[in-house]
Amino acid sequence: MGKEKFKTILLMTLFVLSIALTKQLWISVPIPHDMSFANQMKNMDSKVENHTKDIFDIFSPQSFTVNFGGGLHTVFYDDVYNIWAEVLSILQNSSSKKDVIIEEIEVQRWMEENKARSIKMDFGFSMPVDALGSVFKGKEIEVLDEKVSSVDSILVSLIDEDSIYIADCNEGKYYRIKGKGEKKNLFNIMNTIEAESHSPYYAIKDIYGVENNNLMPLELDNNIPKIRVVQEIDPTNNTQVEAFAGTFFGENFDFVRKMVESNGSVIYMYGYGQKSLKIDASGMLEYIEQMDEEKSRNSVTFDHALKIALKFVGDHGSWSSVEAYLKQANAMEKGKKKGYQFVFGYRLNRFPIYYSDEIGSEAIEVHVMGEQITYYKRLLKKEKIAMNFLENNEDTLILSTPEVIDQNFDMIMEDYIKDMNIAIQGTMMEEILKEVLSSIETVEIGYYYKPMKEPDKLIPVWIIKLDKRIYYFDVYTGTLMYRGEI
Repeated sequence: MGKEKFKTILLMTLFVLSIALTKQLWISVPIPHDMSFANQMKNMDSKVENHTKDIFDIFSPQSFTVNFGGGLHTVFYDDVYNIWAEVLSILQNSSSKKDVIIEEIEVQRWMEENKARSIKMDFGFSMPVDALGSVFKGKEIEVLDEKVSSVDSILVSLIDEDSIYIADCNEGKYYRIKGKGEKKNLFNIMNTIEAESHSPYYAIKDIYGVENNNLMPLELDNNIPKIRVVQEIDPTNNTQVEAFAGTFFGENFDFVRKMVESNGSVIYMYGYGQKSLKIDASGMLEYIEQMDEEKSRNSVTFDHALKIALKFVGDHGSWSSVEAYLKQANAMEKGKKKGYQFVFGYRLNRFPIYYSDEIGSEAIEVHVMGEQITYYKRLLKKEKIAMNFLENNEDTLILSTPEVIDQNFDMIMEDYIKDMNIAIQGTMMEEILKEVLSSIETVEIGYYYKPMKEPDKLIPVWIIKLDKRIYYFDVYTGTLMYRGEI
């Protein structure tokens, strides 16, 4: 190598190294005490966002299944192709016309459309259909409201140009909306996805020869690295903690007691316990407010309650740099007062994050009673700026899902026999093997945070869900990370 070329490479390396170190320094340096509260909050995130999260973004589907036809599919978890906006436009146009027809269909028809060329979006929970009006900026979806109460999946056929399909799979309700909507842009999106590199998914029956139409990937088109993470809130950083606490109690702490527990948790309590805030050693924020008769008196709609929750989260921690989505929504009742529980998930590196039960399984949870927030939990992990090019990355090959299943099949089958209360007789093992494979409902990939094992990392896992069990397996080793009952 020539001397000048060597100098150029050395200078480039030093330049990249200086940028990485500078970013790392900004993360680790404490915020000065003499900075104003507003400036403290701004420095917690490099990108400051308005308080209220866009309701369009928060309703983003949790997964997208692209069906190419001919038994080939792919699945991804973020809307990198802007499918959601396009489908909403088609749905609104299709369901607002006077001559639109909405008919209930059988599940077999829904399954057939999934095999053909189409795109399906899954929300992960049953969403009130009138809540979609929020996404349309208050415009009603007209005739859709009359026949459909809730939706957890939307499927757009690219074969039948006049139809779009919606379903509440949890309730076993499937519908066809016949009303022509312009699909040209969605055709272009499909062609783009097909032409680019993507992870192929196949029906389980095509892989194992059992009666199971659910999808499973054989392998991924790219490796998924572990992510180094840091706490969003560091309880040992007094300035940072007080900045967060100030969003709940104001800058004046005259009527607020502060306690520091032996395990490092910090607790703030207002008055005689009307409001309390705890930030524990893991960085989890938990806020509890006693129910106020005046604020909680009036019942609010799903739409209004969600807007209250979104603004509260924005005001107390912000949505900045968080790729969040509504993961679950449930009606709830306390002391004859009605409200809603909202659970929000988030993604890093295009994949969803899952937490172990050691710290609670949800990233953000909000309870809205009337117009009052009575409970708020927040636990987010931020990616640490790491100089990966200087590290020796040993994780080079992801195990395929059949390899992971084969490696752990004895355990999975033992659980299945126990859960189904099966008495083993003679040559039943082959039949049970088929039953186990037939009972697989989903095979997904995501990141798992298990602080007792690797407190500073998110571990990529295969998530395999059966009728009554769910398993998380390390994608590189096949090691069991979590096993739970459903």
